[in-house]
Amino acid sequence: ASWHPPWYSSYTAHYREAECMKEAMEELLYSYGTDIVFNGHVHAYERSNRVYNYELDPCGPVHIVVGDGGNREKMAIEHADEPGKCPEPLTTPDPFMGGFCAWNFTPSGKFCWDQQPDYSAMRESSFGHGIL
Repeated sequence: ASWHPPWYSSYTAHYREAECMKEAMEELLYSYGTDIVFNGHVHAYERSNRVYNYELDPCGPVHIVVGDGGNREKMAIEHADEPGKCPEPLTTPDPFMGGFCAWNFTPSGKFCWDQQPDYSAMRESSFGHGIL
């Protein structure tokens, strides 16, 4: 599957902006056995482990953000799990899918993780391209 804004990205740029879409559609993709999801929007690379609802799940898809082609916005380099970099939840609305939907918080009850999330397998701030 593919669409523009990622559901699983630990960068501060566009952090959890598509949460409403994720809440509305993740169960559908999971129930039909989606194996891989491609997204852009965040100008960096990040690949997830198999994940469903922020938890590692052997039946969940791998999410790949390949938005690192470069543009005037520059590269995304900060992660929401870095000290002092977690955005305020109300600054992350999803205007296209109905507003604020970031109700899923980490197991510690926070909006951001304290370290690279378990779902995040690899992240790299660089410009490039992907080949499948």
